Amino acid sequence: MTSENSNLPTISDDLLLQCMHCGMCLPTCPTYVLTKRERSSPRGRIRLIKSVSDGKLAFSQEFIEEMNFCLDCRACETACPAGVHYSRIIDETRRVIIEKSQASLKARIIRKIMLNSLFARQNRLQTVAKLIRIYQKSGLELLNLKFNIAGIFSRKLKMLSPLAPQISSKFTYQLLPEFLPAHGESKYKVGFLTGCIQDVAFADVNYATAQVLVRNNCDVYVPRNQVCCGSVHAHSGAVEQAQQQLVQNTAAFNIDNLDFVIVNAAGCGSFLKECTDVEMKGNGEYPKIKKLASKTRDISEFLNEINFRKPKSSLNLKVTYHDACHLVHGQKIRNSPRSIITAIPGIKFIEMPESDWCCGSAGVYNITHTATSFALLDRKFDNIETADAEIIVSANTGCSIQLAYGVRQRKSALKIMHPVELLWWAYQKENIA
Repeated sequence: MTSENSNLPTISDDLLLQCMHCGMCLPTCPTYVLTKRERSSPRGRIRLIKSVSDGKLAFSQEFIEEMNFCLDCRACETACPAGVHYSRIIDETRRVIIEKSQASLKARIIRKIMLNSLFARQNRLQTVAKLIRIYQKSGLELLNLKFNIAGIFSRKLKMLSPLAPQISSKFTYQLLPEFLPAHGESKYKVGFLTGCIQDVAFADVNYATAQVLVRNNCDVYVPRNQVCCGSVHAHSGAVEQAQQQLVQNTAAFNIDNLDFVIVNAAGCGSFLKECTDVEMKGNGEYPKIKKLASKTRDISEFLNEINFRKPKSSLNLKVTYHDACHLVHGQKIRNSPRSIITAIPGIKFIEMPESDWCCGSAGVYNITHTATSFALLDRKFDNIETADAEIIVSANTGCSIQLAYGVRQRKSALKIMHPVELLWWAYQKENIA
């Protein structure tokens, strides 16, 4: 980088100077471990950001690429003795990068379609998902993968084609009504965030979540007019659109009338709990946004808080667990999913080596940095195979998609499930469904 008087004036020194550059983050950072480059470590990136912010280094393409090379897995936050809010730093830096850099017309059009159109309206995403489902069910996907048709057009397209998630045969709104009364005594009124990709590719997980909730004394509200939580927008620098998503969801859930809002995807839950950091204080809806954040619970966290009903029936399975980054490092939830798994009689739980090491999904990282993503996935699967389990449990949409790709690539018989799916399976065996 060459020195220019080009800075990042919106990055707070209060955040940047919190880093002591002690190096505790280094062995936890996937990109540093892969490259052994100081600039690809959390403390290295913070130093770069500070130098660019002070005008000592240029706001260059090299700087932009390094900021985007970060997975934002937040493992460094868990390791950091000073409590540095690294994720806030990197998200804010990326927002400024988008504002300052001149993207191509093609990139701007794609960005607008994806963020302001597709992920802003769930019915539009559902329409696209239906087309993908036709492609998958018709046999065209199988032909593409078998004969490498995508590879004719580009090597990148060949690598990405197998990553597409399998679209659910029915979406969440087709499986669940807007209101599900508690079975037995009603103790809690909860809203259920069904998500965007979760809704179209993991509707069975959403169904299991709702069924488990009603069997644990919850009245469950599933509003039809809810939208994507806004995390995909905020992490992509589209803060205003993220705000709109948050405001729409507070209205859709009628947040004042709920005890909790339940989320079953780690990335969504992490964003909602921290959404008050996304420049919302100037928004007239800020009090409701703050209330949404305070009432958000991950499903495993909530079930443990209310001392969920332990199943009586047995599942004779060998199970291992992958810690989603935004659950273990973002929300600091490590034990709750394990408590659900181990509460089921008959399950042999096998702790996976490096269970909290990033799988490489990281939002759209497996699309933007495919080779690095797959290198991390290889490391993850080496550890999964060491665990010698039948089922991998994962509590995040992106992780499950990435792990499913790994299963196919290694021609493995492993099955991927959400913790709540296991619990629902055990409940069903009791014949109380």
